Order: sequence, then structure tokens, then C-alpha cells
Amino acid sequence: MSANPSRSRRKFTKEFKAEAVAKVARELNIYDSTLGNWVRQARSEVDGAPTVEERAEIRELKRELERVKRERDILGKAVAYFSASDPRNA
Repeated sequence: MSANPSRSRRKFTKEFKAEAVAKVARELNIYDSTLGNWVRQARSEVDGAPTVEERAEIRELKRELERVKRERDILGKAVAYFSASDPRNA
């Protein structure tokens, strides 16, 4: 599909757009909100954005990473404390 600079872009009213969405949803026997969700999901997949499942996994992995960092810091402090109080290190 090539762009034609002499051809103007078509404009549609809000009412026309709403009617088009309602008609397609009715023909597919689904809610118009479901159709909207599918369109948003398809656009995000094309854009390379993470899916809902991937975003949930990322959040969970970030939480786990923070927990592991806290554990590492605590263990590092414990090692330093016990190393300093160990008479063999004197």
C-alpha cells in the first residue's frame, strides 16, 4: 500500500466510529468492550510491548530480585560481623 500525497485522509465522526464498532461486535456476537480489548492487545503485540502475562511475570521477577538483594546484603553483614569477632582474624 503506497501513500498518495494528493489523496486526503478520510475523517469519521465519533458516532460513525461507535456505530461501526457496535456493528462488528454484534456480527461477531461479542461485547464492544471485548472487541476493544482485542484491538489493544493486537496493537501491543505489534509494537513489541510485553503482554499482560509478561508484565505480571516481570513484576514478580522484580519482587524476587529485591528479596534476593536484601538477603545478600544481610548475609554480607553477617559474614563481616562474624569475621571481625573471630579470634583467628586478630
